[in-house]
Order: sequence, then C-alpha cells, then structure tokens
Amino acid sequence: MAFDVHQAVTDKIIATMEAGEAGQWTYPWHRTGGGLPRNALTGRPYRGINVLSLWVGAQASGYSDDRWATYRQWAELGAQVRKGERSTLVVFFKEYEDAYGEDRKRFVARASYAFNAAQCEGAPEAGEPLPASEWNLSAVFDGFVERTGAIVIPGGDMACYLPAQDLIRIPSRTRFPTAHGYASTMGHELTHWSGAKGRLDRDLTGRFKSRAYAAEELVAELGSAFLMAELGLEAEPHPTRASYIRSWIKLLRSDPKAIFTAASAASRAVGYLTALQSRMAEAA
Repeated sequence: MAFDVHQAVTDKIIATMEAGEAGQWTYPWHRTGGGLPRNALTGRPYRGINVLSLWVGAQASGYSDDRWATYRQWAELGAQVRKGERSTLVVFFKEYEDAYGEDRKRFVARASYAFNAAQCEGAPEAGEPLPASEWNLSAVFDGFVERTGAIVIPGGDMACYLPAQDLIRIPSRTRFPTAHGYASTMGHELTHWSGAKGRLDRDLTGRFKSRAYAAEELVAELGSAFLMAELGLEAEPHPTRASYIRSWIKLLRSDPKAIFTAASAASRAVGYLTALQSRMAEAA
C-alpha cells in the first residue's frame, strides 16, 4: 500500500487527542512557551498542518527549541544530525500540470522529514526566546484586538462570536484565572470573526456538511493556538474545548484530510488578523 501522508499525519494528531481526552497528555498546541516552529535555514515559520506535526514531535521528544530543518538543510548550516535520530514528518505540496491539458494546476501532498536543533551537533546558537509569561496584557494584546476592528462587548457568562450581529461577547477578564486564558479565548473568538462574509468567507459545509460546526470550532481552537504562538504568549484551552474532543476525533477518523483543511484555515485566519494590524495603523 502506498504511503498516505494525510493518514500518517492525521493518525498522530488523533493519538494526541485521545491521550488528552484520557487526561494523559496536554495537547501540544496548548503551549506554555515558545513560538511557531520555524525553518532553521530560511528563518520562515512553518504553517498549517506542519505547525501541528512539529509541535506533536517536539512534545513527544521533549524538545524546547523551535528550529527544524531537513538533514540537508542542517548540513548547509554546518550542523550534523546525530546518528540514530528519528525525523518528524512535514508536508509540502508539489505542483503538477493538469493531466488533461486544461489550464489549471493541482497540488499533491508529499512527505518530507525534519529534525529539531536538539538532534544536531554543531547547530547554531538560538536567539533569546520570547518570555512566555512576562507581558503586559493591555500593551501587547488589547492593542492587537483593537486594531482588528472587531466589535467586542465585555460581560456575561460565556464567550462567543455572534454572526448575525457580527460581534464578540466575552466575560470580564477578571472571570479568567490567567491573563493568557483570557487572551487565548479572545483569539478563539477572533478566529471565528475572521471567517465571516466579507472577510475570509469561511465555509466548511462543503467538506464537513453536518459536522461543520465542530470543524469550525477546531479551526478556532487551532487559530487561537497559532496566534498565541506568533505573539509569544501562552495558549490555554478554550472553555468549551472538552465538549468537542470526541466529535473532533470522529471527524478526523472519517476524513484524513480534515485536519489539513482545519489547520490551513486556522493559518489563514491568523494571517488575516495579523495583516489587519498594519492596515489599521496606516488608517489611523
């Protein structure tokens, strides 16, 4: 049987969800430090499904370094992957011409393999990591939220995005045990907000149909985690996360490409929210 890159990645993600549901493991995207995994050679952060795959690999092996690269890329940097080290699967999409000669292209997922800096001899020294806990909520995060232009109504007992009114409701931050919990929840709702018509027009009903609601919650869960990592903040579970775990596992088991779709949508949401920062600053 041919190697199925979608199934291989999905199986690893499902394993983390099942372990988390059993209380045996913290999900790797609920991070207490560090940022997005990035390529050691290019400096660019990984996106979409590769963020999840590398976070899973880092947690399983206890790596705290966010730098990853292929065997050849580490060699270009003058480093040597130690003998016997096991790689972590990453995915790239190869472009092909349409087989029937039509003027369109298709992209096929292909496997590549990355090693963490901790697996190498002679890896360059890492820069100073962003502090995970010492940050000023008002200066760092409130400004980010304000520059999105989203309407946020504080108060009440639950956090939610209301599409009909195009606004976010969120309890007072004093109701949250930690500042990071507040920020993670806001990031979750902002991810929902980004998918509205006129923004990213996110529509998961085509692939997920009756499972669309749970799938959108997974997009928001991942979007919050990706956003927190990009801002150097801790990511904490959304209050409703536990009610969706079983439906997420069922979704991923039935469709090996579902986690790819959700992770890609989450990355696009974060890119959209981040791009708004400069646009709103220029308009001010």
